[in-house]
Amino acid sequence: MKHAFVIASLLFLSACGFRPLYEAGGSADAMRDHLSGIEVAPIADRIGQQMRNRLLDRLGTGGTPDYRLEITLEQASEGYGIRPDAAATQEQLTVIAHVKLVNLNGEELVFEEDMRSTTSYDLVLSDYAILSRREDSARRLVLELAERIHRRLALYFTQVKETP
Repeated sequence: MKHAFVIASLLFLSACGFRPLYEAGGSADAMRDHLSGIEVAPIADRIGQQMRNRLLDRLGTGGTPDYRLEITLEQASEGYGIRPDAAATQEQLTVIAHVKLVNLNGEELVFEEDMRSTTSYDLVLSDYAILSRREDSARRLVLELAERIHRRLALYFTQVKETP
């Protein structure tokens, strides 16, 4: 029974035109070539360096770049969960990535998008613990955003490949 369900599911997926994201034009090598042709511009601050390193790992390196990825990061935090003494008990951290992909042949803007990621953490009495939680939360958010940017780039190149 399980085998019949799996086979039926695969038939339905193929009938609806489903193709894996990283199979641009039927070739994972073509997608890898597109992604490795992206130069990642330096990103400000320590969390920007962490995001850039993750993107460089995910995109790979190629020869001469065809595109430049420009990212600026914004952080905002807000306290909530107010105690009777008016002190916040939790903090919400939001990181916004302003992403631009520029085609180096003519310096034209290919796409521009803002991506946002949010998390929260408890505030405790130790200043060191709060700082450590804030930095760890920011690091996790930029790594998550880097993965989302990587997927967005792959989606873009899949759509470009399909357009006649």
